[in-house]
Formats: sequence, C-alpha cells, structure tokens
Amino acid sequence: MGNLQDLLKEVDEILNTSQNDKEDSKTDIENPIDDELLTNLNTYFSYSEFRKGQREIIDAILAGENVFAVFPTGHGKSLCYQLPALMLPGLTVVVSPLISLMKDQVDTLRSRGITSVSLLNSSQTWDEYRHEITRLKQGKIKLLYVSPEKLRSRRFLDLLNTVLISLFVIDEAHCISQWGRDFRPAYLSICDAINTLYPKTIALFTATAPPEIRDDILSVLDISEPKVLVEGIERSNLRLGVLESKKKEGKYALLEDCIDTFSGKGIIYAGRRIETEEITEHLQDKNIRADYYHAGREPDERSYIQDAFFDDSPDGLEVVVATNAFGMGIDKANIRFIIHWTMTGTLEEYCQEFGRAGRDGEDSDCLLFYYHDDRKLHEYFIRESAPDKPALLKLLQELEQYKDVDGYRMMAMDELEWKTGIKDAKIRVCLSYLEKLGFLKRWFNVPSRFSVRLRHDVNADQTVNPELFSQLQKHKATDLLTFSQSINLNPRFVMEQLTEIQSEGHLQYWGQEDLMLIQLLLDSDMFESFSEEQMGFGDYVQRKKRRIDRMVYYAASMECRMKVIREYFGEDVSDDYKCGTCDRCQE
Repeated sequence: MGNLQDLLKEVDEILNTSQNDKEDSKTDIENPIDDELLTNLNTYFSYSEFRKGQREIIDAILAGENVFAVFPTGHGKSLCYQLPALMLPGLTVVVSPLISLMKDQVDTLRSRGITSVSLLNSSQTWDEYRHEITRLKQGKIKLLYVSPEKLRSRRFLDLLNTVLISLFVIDEAHCISQWGRDFRPAYLSICDAINTLYPKTIALFTATAPPEIRDDILSVLDISEPKVLVEGIERSNLRLGVLESKKKEGKYALLEDCIDTFSGKGIIYAGRRIETEEITEHLQDKNIRADYYHAGREPDERSYIQDAFFDDSPDGLEVVVATNAFGMGIDKANIRFIIHWTMTGTLEEYCQEFGRAGRDGEDSDCLLFYYHDDRKLHEYFIRESAPDKPALLKLLQELEQYKDVDGYRMMAMDELEWKTGIKDAKIRVCLSYLEKLGFLKRWFNVPSRFSVRLRHDVNADQTVNPELFSQLQKHKATDLLTFSQSINLNPRFVMEQLTEIQSEGHLQYWGQEDLMLIQLLLDSDMFESFSEEQMGFGDYVQRKKRRIDRMVYYAASMECRMKVIREYFGEDVSDDYKCGTCDRCQE
C-alpha cells in the first residue's frame, strides 16, 4: 500500500512539474512581446512604463481587437497607436482633422529616429507629395497620417488597397457624430473608406465622448462590440471652480480679482467675437499683455497671436481672449489658468477647453463665470441652427438652380446664405441632414478658378491621364466646372486627376480654395416622401437642450465638480466621491 502511495505521489509531482513547465513555456513565449514593447517604449518615446490604460489598449490592438478609447487631453493617446504601428506588419493609417497636429506628430516621431512615418496633405509641394507616395509604394512607411478629405479620393483608396493595412486609426473620433460639437461632414467618408480598405483593426480615440456620442459614432461606422476603455478624465492638478455673477457686467469685477491672484499665462474663452475684443481692451487698460483671437481675424494675425502666446519671454502675450476658434492644436504645457467668460453649450466642450491647462502637471486654475442668462445664448444658437423641412426643401431647390455639370454644382457658403435667406449655421446643419438622407455629397475647399504650370519636358503619354494633360496644355487658367464641361468629365474626377498628375511631378496647379462642390443624387421632388420623424428634427433640438441642461447643472450643483463630469462621461463614481481640489470640495 505504501508503495502505491509513493507511486501516486511521484506521478502527481511529475504532472505538477509538467504543468509548471507549460506555464514557464507560455511565459517564455509572451516575454519577447513584453520585452519588445518596453524596449520600443524606452527607445523611441523615452518612457520606462505605461500610463494607466495605455497598455490595455495597446495589447488589444496587437491582438487584433477593435478599440474605442476615451482618454483625457494630455494622457498620451497617440502613443497607443504609434507604438503598435512600429510592431505590426504593413501600414497603420491615422485619420486626423488638423494638418498642424499631424505635422507636429510626424516631426516629433522623426526627431526620435522613426523615419517610417509620413504625412499627406494639400499644403505639400508636388516634390514632397511625390516622394511620400513613392515611399508608400515601396513599403517604407509604417505610419501614415491623412486628413478625412483625402479619403474621398478614389485613386488614393485604390493606392492604399495595394498595401496591407493592419491598423486604421480615427483620431478626434467625436467629429464623426452629428451630435458632437466638432462634427465634420468629411468624417462621414471614413465609413466608405473602411468598407473599401477592410483594415484588420480599427481604433477610435477621443478626449470628449459621452455614452450617447460613442453609440452614435459606432452606429455610423457600423462597428459592433469594440473594446471600450474610458480612462478617468480627472486631473488632480486642475482646480475647478465656478464664480456666479448676478449681472453680466459683474464679470469684470470677477476677472480683475482672478487676474490679480493668478500668475503665468492663461486663456479666457468668450462666446461672442465682440466680447473677446471688449475683454482684451479691459485687460490692456490694466497693463496686461493681452490680445484677442477669433475666426474673423486675418490668418497672419491669428498666427502672430498664437506665436506670441507660445513665446515665454517677457515680450510674449500673457493672456489670449478667444472664441472656441482657439482650439485644437493649442498644445502649450505651462498654461496656468483657463477662464470661461461664457458658459459653454456642452460639458465635453468645456472639458476639452479647460483640459488645455496644466499639461506640465503643475497646479492650474479652471474657472467658469456663470451668469444665468448665458443659457439663453445657447438656446438662441439652437434655434438659429435647428433644421426644419421647409428650410431643407428651399435649400435643395436652390442648389438645383446652380450650373450643373454631370450632376455637380459649385457654390460659396455666403452666396448660398444670401440666395436662400437662411443663416450660415443652419445651412451647415441642413446640408449635413441632406447628405445623411442621401440627397447629396459634398467636397470642401475647392478652387473657384485654378491655374496650372506644366513641365515642358513631359509628354502627355507619360502621365496618368494623357487626354486630360493634353487639354490642360490648352487651358492655363480656368474654373473647374467650365473646364470639366469642355472635356466631358465630371468635376470630382478632374480634381482627383489634377492632384494625381501633380503628385507625379508633371504639373503644379493652384487656386483660392474657397468653394464647396456638391453632387446632387436625388431630385427635390422626392423630398416629400421623407417624414419629419425620419429626419429626426425633434431629436436634434432635444439632444442639444439636454446637453445645455447638464452644463447648467454643473455650474449650479452643490456636488463635487469632477463628480458631475465623470458621471456625464459614463464613469462609475461612488456617491461619496470627492476630487478634493474643486471649490465644492474645498468649502
């Protein structure tokens, strides 16, 4: 009996040893991936460890899972796709809304010794563009940044289809949602691009997307059950607070108290252009180096103000007073305070803007000046932009009156506003609805007239489109519609071909990109077949009002400021949660 027990014990030890060997073997298999991740993290990004949430997203991407990451501003979301791009086979495509942001990321990566990164955009010279296309064809690019507008080029998609796309990244993904404050119609073309390219993995990143916005984005892209990670928006170095003014004029007294108390550089956000100018004048009278920034200023003026704000010498600006035009792309580490003169229309907009403070980790102040009538401004914006059936029909019928070349029309927004009597903001929303309903498609920044300069040493037969090239030799300056009509080609195809021939280095073309190209797909006669319920007008207004309600609740609530924000973004927060730094927690 004893011998049997000894034998069983020996067998059990052998089995345990075998199992341990398997576990060790499994660890040995996994370690190289861990080692490669940490080595690349340290070599290229100079970090020894990941921030919270980064490793989880990176592991999911490397495993081929679709992901949706909501990371706070400054949390390092770009690392979550840049690092996998270096490790995955084939190409990673990153869609981003701002050329300046893309260029900054590309320049930073190249400064770290990563040469397999590229950017394609409309501001490049034809030599630069052609060089990057050649590198792409040769497989020398691992990480490619493009604008959403670029994905509307059929020829560009055909080119991407010749390479393996392991990862397709959509940065600032909230721009996809019609309900988001930064909705960009060009982002809707991403869905068509995904269906054409069939990337192995799709990754969505944003800093501001509450649950209903996330659901809308996933619905538009038809992505089911991605891995969703909402990393806490809380940043312990930001002191949130609200100062209430019983009168609108009382905000100036609040401002003077704040400016006397705060040190360092700051941004003051206001809702109207005229307010930015008035506040700036008030600050300048107090000998504060301030200037105002809004979309109505000339491009060179806006560029100067941004450079002066980034200048930390005694000659630099202390304060910029701005509308939300001073937005994405403002990445300055040592902004010490953000003041909102006017309540924003949504909490995500507010978080996006105050999130620009304290990116260096130092304590910074984020204050909202709350005046109860600020709500009326946003309700006015909703009324002015809310679509309705008569406005959509009027707009559609007006578009049909424009010169038609193969179903395409060109127009300026201000001309459309003048002809229809519909305000600019409402036209933009109505056009989005018409595009969503399938009545039209849009292309932006189209030159009203363009000029070409041809290389004299190139024969037409050497180009991608010999017939078009031959016609260009006869038309050195023309408008897109007239030229397209004269050669019996549709304007969108001509635009794409001009870009392609330019990328080959055979010509240069330029023009003032100030028009919108619209392709009408359905007649206005079909409009009556759509019910108001299908169009969702009531839903538009109600959603907008609910988000204003939540912003007002943030301003007036006795709860911890950060608790209100975290709950809005769908985080699990305990009833007794306290951030410890906001004005409510300090009372």
